[in-house]
Amino acid sequence: MESKVTMIKGGEFLIKGAEPETVFTPEEYSEERQMLREAIRDFINKEIEPLKEAFDSKEGTKLAPEKLEKLGELGFLAISVPEESGGMGCDIKTDLAASEVMSDSYSFSQTLGVQRGLGVNTILFYGTDQQKAKYLDGILTGKLKCSYCLTEPNAGSDANSGKTHATLSDDQKHYILNGQKMWITNAGFADVFSVFCKIEDDENLSCLLVEKDWGVQLGVEENKLGIHGSSTRQVFFENVKVPVENLLGERNKGFKIAMNALNMGRLMIGVAGSAISKRAFHLGVQYANQRVQFKQTIASFGAIQEKIAKMGINIYALESGWNRLGGDMDVLYSQFIDTGTPPLKAKQQVAQEFAAECAIIKVFGSEIEQFVVDEALQIHGGMGFSGESEISMHYRNIRGNRIYEGTNEINRLVIPGTILKYALKGKLPLMQAAMQAFQEVQSGNNTPIDPDLPLKEFAVGFLEHCKKSILLISGLAMQKFQQEIQEEQEVLSRLADMIIQIYMMESVLLRTLKGNGQHQEIKEAISVVFMNEATDKIKIALKEVAYKAADKEMVQKTIAATDQLMQLPVVDIIVLRRKIASHFIQENQYKI
Repeated sequence: MESKVTMIKGGEFLIKGAEPETVFTPEEYSEERQMLREAIRDFINKEIEPLKEAFDSKEGTKLAPEKLEKLGELGFLAISVPEESGGMGCDIKTDLAASEVMSDSYSFSQTLGVQRGLGVNTILFYGTDQQKAKYLDGILTGKLKCSYCLTEPNAGSDANSGKTHATLSDDQKHYILNGQKMWITNAGFADVFSVFCKIEDDENLSCLLVEKDWGVQLGVEENKLGIHGSSTRQVFFENVKVPVENLLGERNKGFKIAMNALNMGRLMIGVAGSAISKRAFHLGVQYANQRVQFKQTIASFGAIQEKIAKMGINIYALESGWNRLGGDMDVLYSQFIDTGTPPLKAKQQVAQEFAAECAIIKVFGSEIEQFVVDEALQIHGGMGFSGESEISMHYRNIRGNRIYEGTNEINRLVIPGTILKYALKGKLPLMQAAMQAFQEVQSGNNTPIDPDLPLKEFAVGFLEHCKKSILLISGLAMQKFQQEIQEEQEVLSRLADMIIQIYMMESVLLRTLKGNGQHQEIKEAISVVFMNEATDKIKIALKEVAYKAADKEMVQKTIAATDQLMQLPVVDIIVLRRKIASHFIQENQYKI
């Protein structure tokens, strides 16, 4: 039985502590949640796994529609959709747990992601009753395939600058749509396109629901680096007549639809990174246990063990982070419901509230995924470089995840930008916390935490000190640049690096200190190593911001103070990594 918890607001983790009892962890998956994951895994093993070579080619684009319909028949496209709308009505935690398994389906995962996320949610959250009656059931059953048309040749990160345009017909009954979209997933077999465009002389985007049969034209399948089995085409609109009743949401407010969809999409990319990392990890460890060199398996070599340990540690961190966020989102959702907010509106507000955290999971997840797959390929040596190896397929497939739903560079601006926006609106007392941190440091209150304390007691104080250090340097940066800080992209990116590491470090420590499940000793070793590695990354980013935001004297004081605050116990990291690697080598997979 999951305990009720008290939730903090989005971004508030940076200025407040949390207790282990308040965090949701994978060890707490209910029996129902596990059964759902197993049912999805059975489907993938039966329907997708035998066709993995086909899904590594354009042949997969022909197979995907049928598989989508089969998933729809089982109800798996409607896991988080309310029961009254034809779905299972599962909470966010369950949706994320199920999505992790679904993401381990080669290039078919791209088809699923667009259908389940961008396809379902745009209609569900913003559609009229008439639109839902016409489209939603078909989308949930897979009979209607969806595509999401936002990106244009000259409008990527700056989506609102798109040129696709619609004008009202003389009889005011249709929008006449003209324009071009590119990199559109599922375009080759989609029946319904959510198309972002500007209507008449509007300043901002609107969104139209466009049926393929109304005259949508498609380019050829793109020749991509990876995900060859995912349909990706350009989409052209030439005087396409769209009934005015197919305007989704409000006119001139489509950008909000796009951004809210991106928040959950970003979270789902991080969850997908968890899935692919676990598969790549298994391939790497399995190969290390089988490959014999110098009369012993390469898993016995220290250099390989270091790779295995680092991969396992970061996967643990990633799944700790997105499960924590899922739990927090469910708590906030319940609070909105308790205050009378309609369920669909509550879900929109939750995604918006946790925009920074969703971006954190996206950046960390996609970069850890890249790291793990790369290291797994390296363990394979020359065999990994062969185009016939499965690991090479994953290496090609996952590169796009650092680009989709906003490049990681854009998301690194979103993270501190969102938190600063909350502060300016009075939602988050960030400046007050930064000022308090500055005063405490100036007064010499920089005593490090006693390194001899047990992990639980040490971690609480150490996290507080790390946050104080980040708040201190953030305050200096805001004081230096003020409104112009939005132009200092390198500074914002370094602030994001610090914020990402503190969120993930806290997620790891809270999960471990909660103490559920098995292998507690290994989890504590993982936590200690991750804490050391994350702290090093925070210090590097902090120094770069300090050099930019302060004079020489203040830089020296700040770095000296923060080094003292973030002082860790002396531990043999190499020994801990060997211990962690030994566990995973014995399990022959990621299992903890």
